[in-house]
Amino acid sequence: MKRISKDFDCIQMKNDIQAKIYAETKDMNFEEYKAYLENRLKNSNLFARMQRRKTGFLQVHKIRLPE
Repeated sequence: MKRISKDFDCIQMKNDIQAKIYAETKDMNFEEYKAYLENRLKNSNLFARMQRRKTGFLQVHKIRLPE
């Protein structure tokens, strides 16, 4: 079997993102952390796509998006 070299390491990317989020939130209380997450969600492309399509995943899992 031929091995393929990868230019992208998804595990390393996940670890880097987790470390960044931890560094940004480590001294926050629960209310600050909740506001941080809501702000990040509202400013993400994912939130915009979920707003346009309010059925499917959100409805099945009974997820209410922040206004």
